[in-house]
Amino acid sequence: MSDIRGEKVGFRKKDIVALHALPSAQAHEPVIVHAPHKRGLLRFLGKIALCGFLLVFIIAASLIAVVESGAIDRTLNARARTALNAALGGAYRAEVGSTVVRMTSNGALALKAREVALSEAASGQPVAKLSSISIALDPIALLTGRIAVSRLEAEGGDFDTGLLPRGEPIDLTKIKIADVGEALETLFAHVDRMSQMAAGRGDQTVLLSNFSFTVAGARDSVVPVEAKELEFNRDADGSMHVKGSLTVDGVDVDLNANALGAQNHVTGFEASISNVPLKPFFYHGPFGKEAAFGIDATAGLTLTATRAAEGAKPDLRVAVRTSEGAFHAGGLVSTINPSQMDIAYDFERASVEILPSTVNVGRSVFPFTGAVKDLDRIAGATDQGFAIDLLFRNASSAPEDIAERPLIFDAKASGRFTSDARHRLIFDQLAVSSPLGSMFGSLSVAFGKTSPQVSFAAISDRMQPTAVKQLWPWWLAKGARRWAIRNLFGGTVTDARIEVSVAEGRIAANEGELKLDEKELNIAFNIDGTRINIAGEIPPLRDTSGTFKLSGQRMEVGVKQGAAYFTSGRSVALNGGDFIIPDVYTKPLIAEMKIEVGGEADAIAELVTYKPIQALQKTPFVPGDFTGPVKAQVGARFGLVTDQHPPPPLWQVEMQLDDVTVTRPIAGRAVSNVSGTFRVDNAQAVLDAEAMVEGAKIKLALIEPVDSKSKVKRKREISGTINDAAREKLAPGLSRIISGPMDVDLVIDEADIQHATIDLTKARLSLPWIGWSKGAGISAEVRYTSDINDSVTTIKDFAIAGDGFGARGTLQVDDAGISSAKLSNVRLAQGDDFNVAIDRRKGVHVVTLSGAAADIRPILAQMKSGSNGNGGGSGDDITIQGQLGRVAGFNGEALSNVNLVYSERGQQIEDINLSAVTGSGQALVAKLAKSGADNILELTTGDAGSLARFADIYRNMRGGLLNLKLRDRGGRSWRGSIDIRKFSLVGEQRLQSMVSTPAGQDGRSLNQAVKRDIDVSTARFERGFAQLALDRSAIRVDGGVLRGTDVGATFQGIVRDGNGIMDMTGTFMPAYGLNRIFGELPLIGVLLGNGRDRGLLGITFKLNGPFNQPKLTINPLSFIAPGVIRSIFEFQ
Repeated sequence: MSDIRGEKVGFRKKDIVALHALPSAQAHEPVIVHAPHKRGLLRFLGKIALCGFLLVFIIAASLIAVVESGAIDRTLNARARTALNAALGGAYRAEVGSTVVRMTSNGALALKAREVALSEAASGQPVAKLSSISIALDPIALLTGRIAVSRLEAEGGDFDTGLLPRGEPIDLTKIKIADVGEALETLFAHVDRMSQMAAGRGDQTVLLSNFSFTVAGARDSVVPVEAKELEFNRDADGSMHVKGSLTVDGVDVDLNANALGAQNHVTGFEASISNVPLKPFFYHGPFGKEAAFGIDATAGLTLTATRAAEGAKPDLRVAVRTSEGAFHAGGLVSTINPSQMDIAYDFERASVEILPSTVNVGRSVFPFTGAVKDLDRIAGATDQGFAIDLLFRNASSAPEDIAERPLIFDAKASGRFTSDARHRLIFDQLAVSSPLGSMFGSLSVAFGKTSPQVSFAAISDRMQPTAVKQLWPWWLAKGARRWAIRNLFGGTVTDARIEVSVAEGRIAANEGELKLDEKELNIAFNIDGTRINIAGEIPPLRDTSGTFKLSGQRMEVGVKQGAAYFTSGRSVALNGGDFIIPDVYTKPLIAEMKIEVGGEADAIAELVTYKPIQALQKTPFVPGDFTGPVKAQVGARFGLVTDQHPPPPLWQVEMQLDDVTVTRPIAGRAVSNVSGTFRVDNAQAVLDAEAMVEGAKIKLALIEPVDSKSKVKRKREISGTINDAAREKLAPGLSRIISGPMDVDLVIDEADIQHATIDLTKARLSLPWIGWSKGAGISAEVRYTSDINDSVTTIKDFAIAGDGFGARGTLQVDDAGISSAKLSNVRLAQGDDFNVAIDRRKGVHVVTLSGAAADIRPILAQMKSGSNGNGGGSGDDITIQGQLGRVAGFNGEALSNVNLVYSERGQQIEDINLSAVTGSGQALVAKLAKSGADNILELTTGDAGSLARFADIYRNMRGGLLNLKLRDRGGRSWRGSIDIRKFSLVGEQRLQSMVSTPAGQDGRSLNQAVKRDIDVSTARFERGFAQLALDRSAIRVDGGVLRGTDVGATFQGIVRDGNGIMDMTGTFMPAYGLNRIFGELPLIGVLLGNGRDRGLLGITFKLNGPFNQPKLTINPLSFIAPGVIRSIFEFQ
């Protein structure tokens, strides 16, 4: 340091080098030394300013510290209340719980009041309670000792609208649309005063946050409203602005309002509120039985007003916009699409003009315009109120539940709203015009203290059903409307009329769904050429004409004519009927149908296969099984809406059958020409008709259950007259015992047991096995029960009763006839008491007779008539076994202790074995014995006369030992002889005639010829003999001779031919004992006696005619011709 000299060194400017260019500055870590700058004036002045700022800061900080510490709260409290009241104006007064003064973030002094209560200044009525109110004070005005509010903030408030004072109700009579212009100017003046008042108080900004209150909604519900933030600003030119956001029932709502002005004069107003929910105010949900009703959507409103000024006309417009939503009514929901309505006030016409607007509901679009003006501006009007005109052009109605094309129409509504003591909305002219028809009507709504009175009426001369359905409000009688939509198509509606009349208070007093009665709702119209869907799957009726009527809850559709066409090509004609919904309001919705149809039987049968009837499916038939004309009445009661879970349908079909044929056999029988009534319902099928069954006309009365769960008992009654041809088809096994018509009454029960009553009066009944028959005309009745199993009919409780005959028992009948039978208490004649058992064994009927007594006269008569005992020679194989105590025959004769075995195979008698005792106690024995290839019948009895009387062969014989021997040659041909000994003839008139009848040229009789009376009253004979030839019913004798003590005779010829005619000849010889001696002489006896058994004297005779009454003819010449000469005069 001591080496440095104090010399002055000077540098030139070029010697000065920048420090960073020196070598030292290029080092890795250079050391830079900053030399102090030369101090100047600017730096000095900065220091002075800094000191001043610090002083102000210290003073402000001290002031803030004093304010924040609350040291001056009490001093400013009174002035703060004054400032708060000044900010609220003179209408309201504020009560503050506590007040503090603080600094705001922008440096202003703020007065914060807690627990503030606002009340009306005049009445002291509380209005609101606030958590806090902050007032920003102008600090400059405050330093001068004056309090000026620059900003007001309120938060945490709870505003109860119920605490607001209520004014007088609006007097509509004092409201004039013509006064809107004046009212608008008054509104602008009021806004001017508000602006001036705000300017006078100095509050340029008001901010409300977290502020909530409630308003009344639908059905007195409480709707919460929360103001998140509402800000009011006033510009220096006097314009005012309100902007904020609200929450209404949980939905965010935006609010904006601007009052535009200049020089503290408002010239226009714009306000809008958007996204306001309508549901809290215009909707109520379902409650009890009441369905939801109202609008669920959001709406926005824009109000624009321009103040009248020089060169500018006043203007007022309102625009309403709605968002997509829903309209609920009557349990149905319709979509509300975005819609708009624009309204402008016409200051020159003093009217409210509805500018082109549109309401969109679902697929429907309703563009409209209109106007509203004071009623007193209309010529001739005397009431106070408003005139209303609405016009719809090219409106489109297309309800969402209708699949048809939308209806394009124009409509006009002209009316008025009267604002007298009873407010009324009256539309005298309502008109709808469309390509599908027009409608005209009127509407009146009277408003009172409760729900309004509503009267509506409309008429249409001609309209298509599509238009009716499109214009029908879906919330009015929705059950009837739903039916019309789904079931009416095409055609024309004429003379339509609708009337709605609802009394005042009716709606308010109603609980649940509004159900209009027959005095409140009536809709009626005629239909023609319309297609109607009847019910279920039944094909629709086409070209239908009829009527539609809805009266209150009852809907009726009357059908005059129509036709239904099936996919099968069949069709039925509808000749009348009705479709009824008794109550369109009830759930489940029930309908009743009754129609009368006609057509072919197969078409009617197909009709009842469709739901809800489905009757034919419960039978084994198909529609094609029926032919013939049928008329039917079809009735049904069923639910219309499946989702409502209706009860099972009830139905009934009643058919009038006219010669209907069932092509499919019923129980194996052909049924045709059915005429009568056939009724089918859910439980049973009832047939009451006449029909041809296998050719017989039968009356049918049938009851059959049609459902497995049905409790109906089956009942089948069949009655009618069955002829031989029908019986042969119905019961071929009976044809051998019954012939001729019989009246049958047959009842078949649930177990298929047949209870039969048969009148056989007109029929012939035959029991060939016992030789009994009943002729036609003799009353007889058969009763029995039968059961058919595997083609075998078991007949029980069989009882036959007639004039003098009867029997009881059981039988079994199959296709071949009676297979077995057991009959007791058989009475075929008076005195009968025996049992019959029949058993068919390998084709052979074995008939067993047993009992105390039996009358076999029918058998004997049958044998005499030439029948073979089995019903006409049919060749039945039969065996008869009998054990009877007494067997009655003809002429009072009877056999006792009868034992019989008789067997026949075809035409051949196989066995006869008979033993009995005659009435005189003589034995009767008959036996068929084998003799080589032939059979020999031998019959022996000790009382031939009794047997002859028993068989009614000859009544005048007494006694006699009979020996009959016949050889069976087959084919019912017999040859043999008969030998009777020791018998007499008593009371034989033919013998008396022979001896007493005059004969010859001299006219003498046999008695005169022998000069004595020949006593033939009792003619005794030693022997009677003849050769017999029996061929079926024909009997011939040869070589017959009668040898008696007093008389004798020879005879030959036919005793009876196949027709019951006798043709016999012979010679009667008196004094036979002496007379025949001449015949015994050798050679001379041949000449004089004419043979061994011939006499000298005799008379030839002839018996000709019916067997029972033959005619006797005597040849008088034969009496005088002796011996062999007499044979010349014998009858040939």
